[in-house]
Order: sequence, then structure tokens, then C-alpha cells
Amino acid sequence: MTVETIPQAFRYICDICGHVHIQENATGHYTDSKPPHWYKLRILADADDWQGQVVAGHDIQRLLCSECGLIIMAALDKATGDIRAQPPKS
Repeated sequence: MTVETIPQAFRYICDICGHVHIQENATGHYTDSKPPHWYKLRILADADDWQGQVVAGHDIQRLLCSECGLIIMAALDKATGDIRAQPPKS
């Protein structure tokens, strides 16, 4: 009889493009649950009912590879600049 040990591994998948990173021979996840140079995007928001009362969380969380992370960060920076360039709302 032969017994073979298969080392534990974790597969991280980019939520945008599907790029896969495999952490092999792992005893646990990366410290912050993302591969090095990857991004974790987290936006915390509230979901309101028709009267404006908070009824639930409307949070999003995405794991992004380094390429998608750079694109999303650039888009966020551009949107921030565009909004700031508008005249203040009264």
C-alpha cells in the first residue's frame, strides 16, 4: 500500500479577470488573505428602505490581481478628480 501526502494549497482568483494565483505548500492563508501585490477592494455601505431607514448592509468586497487592481485604482482616482472638479452642490 502506498500513501502519498498532498501539500495543502490555496487558490486565489481575481474577481474581475479570473487570473489564478496558487499558494502551494501552505500552512495557512496569506496574512491579509491576498497574494503579494494583489488588491483587496472593500466598500462598506448601507441599504435603505423606501423611508430612508437602514435595513441591511450593501457592502462589496473584491479580490483583484495586480493588473486589475491598477486599472480600478486609476479609475477611482479619475472619478475622484472629476467629481472634485465640479462646482460645489448647494
